[in-house]
Order: sequence, then C-alpha cells, then structure tokens
Amino acid sequence: MRYALDKENNKIEVSFSGELAKCGICNSNVKGRKGEQRIKHWYHHEKKTVDCDDWYEPITEWHLKWQNYFPKENREITITNNKVTHRADILLNNGLVIEIQNSPIKFSEIQKRELFYGKKNLIWILNGNNLTKNSILTEDLFTFIKRLTISIPKTFKLIENYNFKDVLNEILENTEIGYLKSDKNRFRIENENTLVFEFLDDKITDFYLTEVHYKYYIACVYEGLYSQIGLDDFRKKIKIEYSSIFEEKRELRLIKKYWKKFIDKMKYPVFIDNLNGIKENEIFYYQENRIVDKNKFINYYLKYA
Repeated sequence: MRYALDKENNKIEVSFSGELAKCGICNSNVKGRKGEQRIKHWYHHEKKTVDCDDWYEPITEWHLKWQNYFPKENREITITNNKVTHRADILLNNGLVIEIQNSPIKFSEIQKRELFYGKKNLIWILNGNNLTKNSILTEDLFTFIKRLTISIPKTFKLIENYNFKDVLNEILENTEIGYLKSDKNRFRIENENTLVFEFLDDKITDFYLTEVHYKYYIACVYEGLYSQIGLDDFRKKIKIEYSSIFEEKRELRLIKKYWKKFIDKMKYPVFIDNLNGIKENEIFYYQENRIVDKNKFINYYLKYA
C-alpha cells in the first residue's frame, strides 16, 4: 500500500526503509520499504500477508501516475460497507471510485468490487500495456454515395384509426424494404414518418422499377391493416426518392488478440490506457467504442476532487 498513518493519524508515504507506521484498515504495525529497484510501499511485517486488504495489487509506476493526477486526499481511501473494508485507488468527493487495474482479475472479484462500490459509483481504468498488449485499435473509412428516402403520410383522413407508426413498423418487419437495414447500410428515421437508407454503393440500378416495387410492398402493408379503403389515395401519397451523396464516416474497430475475457464481464465503464493504436494523451472508452482525450477526462473528474 502507498499510504499509512503516523502517530498523529496523518496520511504518510514511506520516507526510508524500516520506517514504522499504522495500517489505516486494521491498525496493525506496518513497515516501510524503499530502494532503487522497488517502488516505496508499506507492508504488514508482523503478518504472513503483505496487505490486510485481499484486493491488494502491487503498486506500479502506472498506478502512481494515475493516482497523482488527483489530490492526496482522494488517493487510496479506506471504505467500509456492511462491516467489510477495502481500500479504493481513488475516491472522489461525489462517491465515485476509480479502480486502477494493472493485472488480470477473476470474474468473481469483479462482481465483488462492483457490488461493494455500488451501482453508478465505479469506473475501471485498465493498463493496456499488460491487459490488452496484443490488441490494437484501428480506424476504418466508409464513404456513402447513395441515399434512399421513403415517406408515408402522417395523417390519412379516409381511415379513422390510421396510425402511420403501425405502417412503418410493418414495412420494416414484413417487407423487402426491411432487409435494407443491414450492417453495411446506415439507417435512420427522420420526421417520424420517413425511412432513410444510405449505401456504400449504387444499390439500386433501376430506380423506376424499385419505386414501383416498394410502393407495392407498402400498399400491401396498408391493405393488411386497413383493407382497400382509400388504398389508391394512400399509394399516391407515398414519396420515394433516390439521390447521390458523398459522406465519409470513420469507424473505430478494436481488433482483439489474446483478449482477456474478464474485461467483457465488467458492467461499469471501462477505460483502457496505453492501448495500441491510440496516442499517449488518449484513453479508450471500451463500452462506447470511442477515444477520449486524457486531459479532458482527468479535468472532468477533478471537479469532484
């Protein structure tokens, strides 16, 4: 552990090898270790175990670097929950714990920590040099060149119980139009009643024929919901357009090799430092698949220190 308590209960680091102090958790005597080949730390010299906290992990330079981003008052803080006590790497004033994880951890330990610290009170920072050293973050470039829009009327006076959302749902679920929602195509709904598809290639070679087919599919959906009442008028109100665009999209892709599966068991936010493919001043937000500026990340959480 990095900190112990002196006779006045002040939080102190090791000044010299053999220095004596008290453990902040069990109040036992601890002794300081310090040398050129090791990072200074306190250990329980009167016990068989190095540390009374079974979540103990040896201190590394990487640990110290992350802890030093935050004030001393927020580093290595003792937390007691239901008569169980552990030492958090960083505890912010708003109750958020930042766990700095340098080595592999069992799934059972992940569950214990996430349960102990509580929902929305924990984020993980992993050292990619150790935990993801064979994986790399790459960036793929996609260029979308065509856009198809399909609009149906929001209101239709000839049908008393007409609901355009029901029509849209049926179109996407039960017609060939729904198959356009593939991984390669972009899809969204605009203005509630317009389906928008964007393609990487010229998917529709004969737009006139496609328009006829798609209006037929939509008319069949309408007929299934509302019979043939007003069918011709409804068909005339369907608007389908196909246009050229040029939009580039960059997409991050994490190529996992010898991946540590325990990372996927972490329910709370995971940020990976030192990941291959990102810059030194960046960290990777794993669950959201995005790069975060490290300084902005630190400054954001410093507000709560």
